[in-house]
Amino acid sequence: MNFLIFASAFAGFGALCLSMERHARQVFGALPDALHRLLASIVGWALLACSLAPALERYGTSIGIAAWLGFLNLAAIAVGLLLTYAPRPIRYLAPGVLVAGVLSAWLL
Repeated sequence: MNFLIFASAFAGFGALCLSMERHARQVFGALPDALHRLLASIVGWALLACSLAPALERYGTSIGIAAWLGFLNLAAIAVGLLLTYAPRPIRYLAPGVLVAGVLSAWLL
């Protein structure tokens, strides 16, 4: 369950960074159109919001929110380091990590 929290937060931050002009140009080499960036923004915020549910289920309300904020910090640091040192793979890693998180939660 912890990996699902991290994976959905990582994918959410990945989508949010791809909705920004600077990072989208950095990752794709060209600027995607405004509709794709808006869609990435909506998906990113939705994934960040959805990452709260497994944290609340696993830890309860008070500890779950604190744990969720910790996982958000870890995911933001991971995305930030990835954008700094290897920006292109984030377009494949963010969805891949999300799929791995869902599979791990489903199998465990």
